[in-house]
Amino acid sequence: MSNEKDILEKHLESFNDVFSDMMNVFIFDGNEEINENDLEDVNPNSFYVENAKTKEQERDVTKKWHKKNVIISFMGFENQTKPDGTMPLRVISYDGASYKYMLASDMKPCPVITFVLNFSMEKWATNKTILECLDVDEGLKPFVSDYNINVIDVAYLSRETVNKFKSDFKIVADYFVQMRETGEYKPMTDEIKHIWELLLLMGNLADDDRFKVEYYRTHREERANMCEVMDKVENRGIEKGEHKKAVSGAIRMIKAGKLTNEEISEYLELPLEEVIAIGKEIKSMPV
Repeated sequence: MSNEKDILEKHLESFNDVFSDMMNVFIFDGNEEINENDLEDVNPNSFYVENAKTKEQERDVTKKWHKKNVIISFMGFENQTKPDGTMPLRVISYDGASYKYMLASDMKPCPVITFVLNFSMEKWATNKTILECLDVDEGLKPFVSDYNINVIDVAYLSRETVNKFKSDFKIVADYFVQMRETGEYKPMTDEIKHIWELLLLMGNLADDDRFKVEYYRTHREERANMCEVMDKVENRGIEKGEHKKAVSGAIRMIKAGKLTNEEISEYLELPLEEVIAIGKEIKSMPV
C-alpha cells in the first residue's frame, strides 16, 4: 500500500463515529452495541527485538472499547490494497503485543479483535491462518498452535451489508462494490460528515486529483453529499478538458504567426497573460 493511501485510510477510520460504525456492522450485524463515546485511542506502536536491535511495528488503527468503565476489548484494523499471504504472521505479532501490554501494565486481560480490510478488487484467496503460512510436517501439526485472521473483502460486501453502515465508511464501501460490479460509480445522496478525509481518500482510490482540488475549492467548511461533489468534479473535468484544447489551439496559432496575442486570446477565450506566457515558452524551446 502506498504511504499516502495508508495515512488517509487510517485518518478516516480513526474517527470514533466511523470506527464504531464499522465494528457494529462487522461484529454486531449493524446493531449499535458500540457507542462512539465509549472508544479510546490506543498507541498503535509496539516494539520487538531483531538481531539485538529494538524495532518498532505500527498497527493501522487501534482503540479500546469501554463499557461501564470496564475495558471490554482492544480492536484494530489493518488495511491492505492487495492480499498478503504473510498477514496471519503480522496480525499475531500485533495482537501478541497488545496482550503483552496488558500484562506489563497490570491490566485485567481482555479480548483483542483485529480486522484486515482488503481494499483490492480481488477476494482474499491467500493465507488466513498461521498453519497456512508454514510448511509443517503432519506429525508436528498437533503441537503447532494455529491463529486465524478476520478478513473483510470490502468490494465483495453485499448491498444489504453496505446499507447497514451509517458513517462515511458507507460511501467508501459503496464505491468499491460498485466499481467491482460495474466498473462505474454512481454516487449516493448520503451526507458526508468528514468531507476532507473522504475526498482525499476517494481521490487516491480513484487516482483522480480532482477530488482533492474540489475540496480545496469549495468544501473546506461545508457538508455535502457525493452527488453534489461528483457533479462539481465532473464539471471541473470538462473545464480542464476545454482548457487543454484551448491551450493546444493557442500553440498552433502562435506557431502559425498569423494572429496577434490579443486576437488569439479573444478567439480562444484564454487570458491574454496566459497566451503571452505560452508564446514565451515556445520561443525558449530549442529549434
